[in-house]
Amino acid sequence: MTHMLTIIHQLASWACTGLAWINGAILLWDGFANAESRVITFAVALLFCVIGGIAFGVERSLSQIYLCSDKTSGGLVKSKSSRAWTILYVCLIFGALLTGVVMGAGLVAIIGRLQNGLHIFG
Repeated sequence: MTHMLTIIHQLASWACTGLAWINGAILLWDGFANAESRVITFAVALLFCVIGGIAFGVERSLSQIYLCSDKTSGGLVKSKSSRAWTILYVCLIFGALLTGVVMGAGLVAIIGRLQNGLHIFG
């Protein structure tokens, strides 16, 4: 069960990271085109990139910790730590999906604003 949750968390985290970095890239592109609000655009783009980096870093770090923990316990699925890992991954999946929904909604809003011919800020 925990192995399946790690895979689901990896996919949700990668999707969240991708959406955040796409948002950041679009904001950077718009910031280069809009000189009057370039600083705020770059700051928000940096924020999106940091959010994506944090999501990716947490996923990679926890994967390594889980692998070490699994090797240490001898791969016992019924160990006491298995319940803790399951609860942790359920919470992380929920958080990654929630962040992904926010990033997806932001992407839709950014694209909608650009399609109307407006800059994102200004």
